[in-house]
Amino acid sequence: MSSQPPSTPVKVPSSAANYTAATLDPDLRSQINSILIKENQVTKIQDSLLHALHSHQNNWPTLIQTHALSLLRSGEVTSFPALLRRVMEDVRQDTALAPNSTSNSSNGTTTKSAAAVNGTSEENGSSATVNGKKSDGTTNGTTTNNNNNGTTTTSAGSRPSLAIPQTVVDEALKVTRDCLDAVCEMDDSGAT
Repeated sequence: MSSQPPSTPVKVPSSAANYTAATLDPDLRSQINSILIKENQVTKIQDSLLHALHSHQNNWPTLIQTHALSLLRSGEVTSFPALLRRVMEDVRQDTALAPNSTSNSSNGTTTKSAAAVNGTSEENGSSATVNGKKSDGTTNGTTTNNNNNGTTTTSAGSRPSLAIPQTVVDEALKVTRDCLDAVCEMDDSGAT
């Protein structure tokens, strides 16, 4: 891995800070990706993400493996492509159901403000109201609950949530920003 700045950093216009994936110039994206690969920054990002996933108290890779094996053993899926689709869909669903969480700076755990620690969907004895309808905490028959140990489970087979922990996402974003800073140079003139 190179510890020195790249010999030819990618010049990124300052207006790129406002770009979305749809508006980012494909040539600029290609240049950035090429230098990230050349400078071994992609490997650094991947290694950091894997470390964060494995070291988090939820051990997300093991959760995914256990879920995949359960799906195969139960016969719910019978092929590798179907398994990938199902696991990805379950991760997406659990991510969408994941509570809005905030990091507790003292120990890195996350807390849900709208749920009691005992796993109920009520706060202060009242149910949440969404669009004028009383919510019982279920979505498509799945209830999301936080347990005392910091893991989130869903009632669909009482399996742990497959959502990627927010602290892992935050760490991956931090490392990615650092890697981009190492290979990109902001061009204040606005030219590419």
